[in-house]
This record gives sequence, structure tokens and C-alpha cells, in this order.
Amino acid sequence: MKSAISLWGFLGLAAAALPEWNSFPGHSPAIENRSLDQIYATAKKEHGSLVVLWGGDAVSQGQSTIDAWKARFPDIELNLTVDVSKYHDSRVNRQFQRTGSAGADIAVLQTVHDYPRWKKEGRLYPYKPAHWEDIWSTIRDPDGAFVPTFIYNFGSLVYNPKLLKKSNVPSTWEEFTRPEWKSKLVLTYPNDDDAVLYLFSIIINQYGWEWFDALLQQDVKWVRGTGEPAAEIERRNSTRSLSFTTSAEGNLSNIDPKDTIMYWPQTGAIFASTPRPESAKLFMSWLLSDDYQKTFNGSYLVRKDLSSTAGSVWDHPSTSLTQFSTFMENRETVEWWKLQIETSLGAAQGDISLLRGAE
Repeated sequence: MKSAISLWGFLGLAAAALPEWNSFPGHSPAIENRSLDQIYATAKKEHGSLVVLWGGDAVSQGQSTIDAWKARFPDIELNLTVDVSKYHDSRVNRQFQRTGSAGADIAVLQTVHDYPRWKKEGRLYPYKPAHWEDIWSTIRDPDGAFVPTFIYNFGSLVYNPKLLKKSNVPSTWEEFTRPEWKSKLVLTYPNDDDAVLYLFSIIINQYGWEWFDALLQQDVKWVRGTGEPAAEIERRNSTRSLSFTTSAEGNLSNIDPKDTIMYWPQTGAIFASTPRPESAKLFMSWLLSDDYQKTFNGSYLVRKDLSSTAGSVWDHPSTSLTQFSTFMENRETVEWWKLQIETSLGAAQGDISLLRGAE
């Protein structure tokens, strides 16, 4: 009991020591009006590597960004580390508790509930990057504390075309409980990933717990990490051919079901403790630049002025981008859903391997 009291006392003191957002220097700043080259010229005067925490569960998810940065801004070293967002989140919070510093310059994470709290605690550096006015206003912070960088989703049906014809892929969640899909599915533990958990909450709200109970009879291979289902489907001699908790990779294909799926804005922010503010500004403006955003052509974009073959995310019959943030901010609801799932599946088993591939 004594140690618990001491811990809460420490946290109270730490919170009290944080600056109020309204008193933070640069509150609600002007929109960046410099070109990338102009910011780059200033950023080159700073020292040290730019440290970016990048949410993901496969090293390959950050490699294209690292390569593109090195080609565009060779004089500023980028230290971009890919790890599961909730682990980055945990380390940042612990580092801040110990030192008052985030231990990184930037975080681009799935844990969207972190950002409003970090803003309230004065832990974010307010910055409105170039193209600020082109970002969908409903998913950006009005004061520039954090911005969406790109849009991810779960719910697309990913399958191995060598084992499964497109015409045979289920079109609704209800069809996944049919006998022909027994021992064919590989899915991420919903109680181990909040985005997957939210998708399951959508499905269960639509079809009831009876659907989930029936799914449990399908000999599903449950795995940790949202990259692992794709790797398992593509793995040589695997009998698993279908998933809806992963993205298409390699030789896999994907289609959207008729039922609702979920999207969210992978969100980025600069930490107030950064010793490299100009380099951090350069990175955030670059993420929202024409060149970087166009690498997502075929996917939904966070900028409304750029066209994509996918069209506008607001026209898709999916869950609104803002609903995932609402779900994430209500941690009591998140924990309720986790426990409901874990009661049936048990705790997530195995490690999340950041290095994976077909075997």
C-alpha cells in the first residue's frame, strides 16, 4: 500500500509540474510557409539524429520512409524505429516519468488516444505543417498539436490467390462461420491490438456474440501482430488462406467485404522536449508533402486536395475515421471489450516478431 501511495504521489507531482497548454511557447502557431528546402537549410544546423517512433509490427513497414528520407535529405540522419504502437507509448510514458523527456523527437502511432492527453499535459510541440489547410479538419488538432499522416484500415479480406479464388472469398462477416472456412483462417488476437479489437466490436455489435462463438469453432489460428497473418498465408505449405486482420503483402490479394470495416488516421506529433525542432518540423511537413502522400495512391489520403484512385474515405461505407478515436479515448470501454474477448480466447500467446517473411 505504501509503494502505491508513493507512486500516485509522484505522478501527481509530475502532472503538476507540467506546463499548461495555453502557456506553452508557440501555442496555436502560424501555418508553415517555408518550402521543404528552406526548412532543410535551417535543420542542417542542428546536431544529432532525428529520432522517430514509428508504429508497426514489421521492420519493412518503415524502410520505404527511411530510404525516401535519405534520398531527399541526406545531411540529416534519420533514426526511425518500428515497433508496436502500444510499446512505443509505454516507453515514452516511462521515459517522461523518469526524465521529463520523451526520449524521441517524433511519434507516429496507432494509439490515437495518446495525443489529446499528451497535448493536455504540455508534452507536444505545436506545429502546423505545410498543407495544413488541405488536411481534413475533423482529424487534425486545431492547435497543431498532432496531425494525421496517412490512413490505415483493418477488415479488408486478404487471401492467397494460389489457394483461393476471388469469387469464393466471403462477402460478409457472417459467412466466416460457414463450414468451408474451418481451419482456413488466421487472425490477430483482438485483445492484443486495439484497432483489431475495435473491428471485432463492430462485427459483434452487428451479428451478436453468437457470431463470435461460432467463429471460435472454426479452428482459427490466432497470432500476435497484424503482419503475421499475411506472413502465415504466404508461407510455403501453409493451409491458411484467408484473414481480415492484416494487409496484403507480397503475392497476396485483398478485397473489401460488403459489411463495415474500420479506418483510422495514423497520427503524428513532435514532442515538446525535442532538441531538434527544425528537423522535426521538416519531417512532419515532408510526411504531408505531395511527393510523400502520392506514395499512397490507391489508398485513402489525409489531404483533401490530392486525388487518389481510392476516392475519398468519407464516401466509403466504413466506420468514420473519428469513431476509432472516440473508442480509444474511452479506456474503460476498451478494457471491457478486451476482457470479453480474453475470457474466450485466453491471453495472447507468442511473441510479436518484427522480422518475418515467407518460408
